[in-house]
Amino acid sequence: MIVLESVERKFFKSNSNFEINRRLHIIKLSMTYPKFQILSFLLSFSLSCFSAEIDFVRDVKPILEHNCVSCHREGNVKGSVRLDTKEEAFKGDDVIIAGNPDDSSLYWTTTLPEDDELFMPPITNEEKDYPLTNSEKKIIHEWIKTGANWPNGVKLEPQKRLPKQIDFVEHVQPVLELNCVACHYDGKVKGDLRLDSFEHAFASEHVIVPGEPLDSDLWVLCTLPPDDEMFMPPEGNDPLSSTDLFLLRRWIEEGAEWPESVTLSPKKKSFTTLGMLAKDLYQELGLKPGKSQDEFSAYRQEIETSKLNFEMLPIVGGKFQMGSPASDEKRGSNELLAHEVKISDFWMGKYEVTWDEYELWMINLDKDNREYDKKPTDKADSLSDAVTKPTAPYVDMSFGMGKSGHPAICMTQLSAKMYCMWLSARTGQFYRLPTEAEWEYACKAGTSTAYSFGDDPEQLSNHSWHLGNSRFQYQRVGSKSPNPFGLYDMHGNVWEWVLDQFTPPPSSSPSELRTNPLVSPNTLYPRVVKGGSWDDGAASHRSAARMGSEEAWKQQDPQIPKSVWYHTDALFVGFRVVRPREIPKLEDIEKFWPSEEDIKAIPGR
Repeated sequence: MIVLESVERKFFKSNSNFEINRRLHIIKLSMTYPKFQILSFLLSFSLSCFSAEIDFVRDVKPILEHNCVSCHREGNVKGSVRLDTKEEAFKGDDVIIAGNPDDSSLYWTTTLPEDDELFMPPITNEEKDYPLTNSEKKIIHEWIKTGANWPNGVKLEPQKRLPKQIDFVEHVQPVLELNCVACHYDGKVKGDLRLDSFEHAFASEHVIVPGEPLDSDLWVLCTLPPDDEMFMPPEGNDPLSSTDLFLLRRWIEEGAEWPESVTLSPKKKSFTTLGMLAKDLYQELGLKPGKSQDEFSAYRQEIETSKLNFEMLPIVGGKFQMGSPASDEKRGSNELLAHEVKISDFWMGKYEVTWDEYELWMINLDKDNREYDKKPTDKADSLSDAVTKPTAPYVDMSFGMGKSGHPAICMTQLSAKMYCMWLSARTGQFYRLPTEAEWEYACKAGTSTAYSFGDDPEQLSNHSWHLGNSRFQYQRVGSKSPNPFGLYDMHGNVWEWVLDQFTPPPSSSPSELRTNPLVSPNTLYPRVVKGGSWDDGAASHRSAARMGSEEAWKQQDPQIPKSVWYHTDALFVGFRVVRPREIPKLEDIEKFWPSEEDIKAIPGR
C-alpha cells in the first residue's frame, strides 16, 4: 500500500476531481483481486489524471437531456436559451462560461431557492418537478469549471424526465439483465461475481456501495475507457448507453434499493427490447403528422457517419392515369387498366439506392466509421444502431457485377423497409419505400405514353439498361438519360420495390378518383416491383409494367429457414426511397415501416 498512499498524496494535493477517485478505487480493486496487474492500472491512472475529468457524453449529456432540453431546444426556446447544440448553448454571454460555473446561469439557477422565479428546473408542484440532485449539480459545476468541453457534432435530444425516485424493477433491472447478468448469475459466475440476486450482488462491500457510485465497481468499471482491460461489459458487447449509466448512478446515489425478493435472469438484447418497433422509432424521432415545414425543393441528404450523401428531388403531386388503356395493344397482362389517381407531394431519390449507401446499414459500416473516427455516440447513433440488421451474407450479393456507384440488389422487401427505418433514425427525416401509385406517377412524369420518353421502344437504350444493351449485368446508376422529373433509371437497370401487395389486375377500372392508394400486404408473396431490369426486354420497362415477387427468388438460399433478408436469386431487384411531404399519423406508421409482427419474426442478431 506504500505506492498507493504516495499516489494519493501526490494527486489529491492538487486535484479534487472524481476521475482521480475513480482511478484510485480501481487500484484498490486490483489489490483486492490479485489476478489483476496493479502496474498496468497505475500506469493507466497516471495518464488519466491529466485528462478531462468529466466526460460530456457520459456525465453531462443525460442530465441536460432529462432535465433541461425539452424547454430549451429548437421549436421550444424558453427564455431565449437553447441547449440542444453546442453552438446555441454557448451563444449567450452567461449561460455557460467556461471555467466560471458560479457566473454560468446553467449552474447558478439550479442553486437558487426553489420558490425563486429563476430556479431551474422550474417547480410547479407537479410530481414530475424536482430539483437536480446534489451529485448532478456537482457534475455540472465541475464540467464548467474544467472548461465545459462539448465535443463537436453532439446534439442533445429531449428525454422524458425520470421519476424523483428511481425504481429498481422499472429502471435498473432491465439494464442489469440486458447488459450484466449473462456473465454474472448462477451457472456462470465470472470474476467471482453474481448479480442475479440482492444477496449475491451485495455480498462484496465494493460491488455496490449505497450512496457512492464512485466507490461502486458496478458503475466504475462501466465508465472506463473502452480499451481498458477492465471495462464492462467486455469486448464484443455494446457499452452501456449514457442513459443507462445515468440511471445506475442515480440509483446508487439514492441508496441502491433492491427488493430482496427480486431475482434477475439474463435477457438477450432483441429488437423489441431495444425499442425499435416502428411506433417507438416514430415517437423517438419526434415525428408529427401533417405537412413538413421544410422548403419543397431538391436537397442533398448527408449521412453523418460517412462521407456519403444522396439527392432527393421534389415530386409535385397531382392527378394522372395509372395503368394503361385497354386499347393499348402492347400492354402487359399484369398492367392495371387505366384509372384516375391523385397523388400528394413527395420527394424521391434521384437514383436507386447504391451498395455504398446500403452497406452502411447492412454491415454496420456507419457504426464502424464512427468508432474509427472516435466520435462520441449521440441519439441518432443509438437509434440507428438499434435498427436490426441482416446476418452476414453467405455469398457476395453483387455477384461480381460491381458495387461502388451500382444499385444494391438481392434484398427482400422487409430488408428494404428496414433500411428505410435505419435511414430515418440516421437522418431524423421520415423515409420509406414508395407506393406503387407514387412510383408510377414519378416514372410517367406527366406523360401518357408507354415510356416516359414516348412510345417507341427503339429509343429505350438512351434511357434504360435492358437485356439488349446491359452486357448481362446491372450498370452504374445515372448512366442513362433521366426522365422529365430528373429521375434516373426509372426504366431498367433493376426492378424496384414498392410497398404494395401484388394483385392481379381487375377486369374493369375503378370509376371513382383514388387518392394515394396503397394495397397493404397481407401475404409474404407476391409483392410489387416496378420498372424492369438489365435482364428484361422492352415490355417490362413500360411505365405501367409491374411484377410480383416469388418464393423462387430464394431458391439458392442455403439457410433453414430461408433468410428474411436476402433474395439470393433476385439479381435484378433493388429499390429507391421517398420522403412524403405529409408525415403519416402514428397509427398508420406500420403501413410504411415493418409491422410488429414482421419484427417479431426476425431472428435475433
